[in-house]
Amino acid sequence: MAAMPVLVIGLDAAWRQRMQRLLAMRNELDWLGAYAPAEPRATRREQAALLLLDGDDPQVDRARRKPQLPAPRRLYFYRSPNIAALHHCIETQAHACLDKHDSPDTVLRAIQAAESGLFVVAPALLLEALHDGTDVPAPAALPEPPLHGSAGSLPGDWSTLTVRQREIVGWAARGMSNKQIARQLGISPETVKTHLHHVFEREGVHGRMALLAAHLGDEKH
Repeated sequence: MAAMPVLVIGLDAAWRQRMQRLLAMRNELDWLGAYAPAEPRATRREQAALLLLDGDDPQVDRARRKPQLPAPRRLYFYRSPNIAALHHCIETQAHACLDKHDSPDTVLRAIQAAESGLFVVAPALLLEALHDGTDVPAPAALPEPPLHGSAGSLPGDWSTLTVRQREIVGWAARGMSNKQIARQLGISPETVKTHLHHVFEREGVHGRMALLAAHLGDEKH
């Protein structure tokens, strides 16, 4: 059986080095290297069957493959994986939501599971997500635009958003997935995704993690 081509991508140099020490010499893997997203690399990236990605790096999802080639399986690693991270992994059809400090055995088992098309996540995080999905609080009202960039406020002029966009952002800031928001509002997940994409681009918010962090920061003030 041919070795699986594996490539590691992310800004976290310590994590990249750990993955290289763990995986580079394994016979069952074809090690293609470990790189930062914008770093020039002479590697067969188009042949990677498995990508290990730094989930804390907002740039890591921007790389695109040639459309005629099959998409690789993806495993995301986080310093502190949470529900929002798990939602992202599920929505992007990844194969794992892992902690950067997981044991070598856990990482290797996750890679083996990905080869079989399975999804790997810590049981504690899965239970937390299941509980969260059954008891999601109503979204708090979005704050008015700050006059002088006050700490903890969500960035941008939120008065420019439509009523629907404000509803979706409110639910997303509570950690709900696109499917959960869609069920709540009676629209399709693709419509939710489109609205969020427009908000991210217009307001300079880089994904759900930024929304959630800003929302929680506002609640503390």
